[in-house]
Amino acid sequence: MLFDMLMTGVRQTTGVDYKYWSPAETMPYKEMKRLQLARLREQINYLWEKSPFYREKWEQSGFCPGQLRTLEDIRRIPILHKEEIRSSQEKNPPYGMMRVSGRGPFIRIGMTSGTTGEPVLIPFTEEDYFGDFCEGAVRSVWAAGIRNDDVVHAAFGFTPFLGLAAAYDCCEHLIGALVIPGGIWNSLMRLTMIKKLGITVLMGTPTYILHLAKVAEENGVDARSLGVKKILTAGEPGSMSIPNTGLRLQEAWGAKIFDYCGTQETHYLAWMCEEGVGHMNDDLAYCEVLDPDTDEPVPPGQSGKLVVTDLVGKTHPCIRYETGDLVKGIDAGTVCSCGRTLSVMKGFMGRVGDIIKVRGVCVSVAGIENVIRGIPECSDSYEYIASKNNNGMDKITVRVEPKRDVDTGLWDDLRKKVAQKLQLSFMVNMDVEVLPPGTLPEFELKAKRFRDIRPPVADSGVSCPPDKKVTVKV
Repeated sequence: MLFDMLMTGVRQTTGVDYKYWSPAETMPYKEMKRLQLARLREQINYLWEKSPFYREKWEQSGFCPGQLRTLEDIRRIPILHKEEIRSSQEKNPPYGMMRVSGRGPFIRIGMTSGTTGEPVLIPFTEEDYFGDFCEGAVRSVWAAGIRNDDVVHAAFGFTPFLGLAAAYDCCEHLIGALVIPGGIWNSLMRLTMIKKLGITVLMGTPTYILHLAKVAEENGVDARSLGVKKILTAGEPGSMSIPNTGLRLQEAWGAKIFDYCGTQETHYLAWMCEEGVGHMNDDLAYCEVLDPDTDEPVPPGQSGKLVVTDLVGKTHPCIRYETGDLVKGIDAGTVCSCGRTLSVMKGFMGRVGDIIKVRGVCVSVAGIENVIRGIPECSDSYEYIASKNNNGMDKITVRVEPKRDVDTGLWDDLRKKVAQKLQLSFMVNMDVEVLPPGTLPEFELKAKRFRDIRPPVADSGVSCPPDKKVTVKV
């Protein structure tokens, strides 16, 4: 019955206080696998007929839809890289392969940040956006307990970035909550309006929400007194990937902390339930975790690079899209204490290019952040730098700022404490510098805390052989 409901697009409706937004959330494992295979076959056949880009790409690799008999056969399909999308949009502007022939009209345009190259444009029809993309998003806000009596503030400016925009639209159009925009507000105005309007739910990047609490403190306001009951973070790794960031947010605001993640090119991929577990939208996207060097699947639950296949979108479905993210692993086939059977996302380690190899050990920048956020004397301002030592070996320098109430006479003790905790977590020594408060840049949206000043080489060495990968225990 669940299989038939999901294959025919039957969806839940609002107006009742049910625990799960979608029947997919409690679908038995074997039935979910059957649904994934059926949707994958449908998607591949559709693109073989409708997308010249995919047909040419697949024919050149020797793949045809008839080879897809099991989910494991997805490995016969070549991986899609972002540069291919950019190239297609340069040759056939504005959308390139991100528009399947005949799809339209469009109601929303997404656009990537362009931090790794020219931004990618992503067009959405109404069916794509509200029927598929927001379907993945609404589960995250519903699982966080947001209902139509909440007052929600999404602390971001309206741009073609869709991450927080989709959550905004879900709260307003699908759940029926009052949603307060405030894109041009400065932080002081935002704090004033949070109290004045009785805002109960706050959304934003972890960096900005922590910054907002700091502004409140500097102006004699306890953020915990403002009445915010729930905080949802996205746009950069949050509590799903870096638990100590979640603890800092909880301490600063006295609120329940939730996190969700995804890619604009594909879907909302994972979100946290009330038990603090990250759940995957298995029915909307098929996710693979592959070895960065060989592109072969890693053992279940192990770390590797994330490759995503859109199972339902019809305008710009990305098939075996290499996201550029390294994840701690995905566990499938278990039942969470919340009752959901969806696969469990163990969190992100960072971008593939941000993983630094030091004496044969791969260091995750997300792991560095988790260590620093777990030290009470450290402020939220820090950075880490990859460079070369005098022998040409990679080294990492971690620069931190103490909180303003930490006496200068204790700074050297703090330096030693940070260095010791980093060494225990990664089993490699890192240089640590303690800087006066206010030295490092502050970020109001996404933080850029990693700098790589190593000279370029033909082989950067950022991909780790399987026996050398390190996952930080958090």
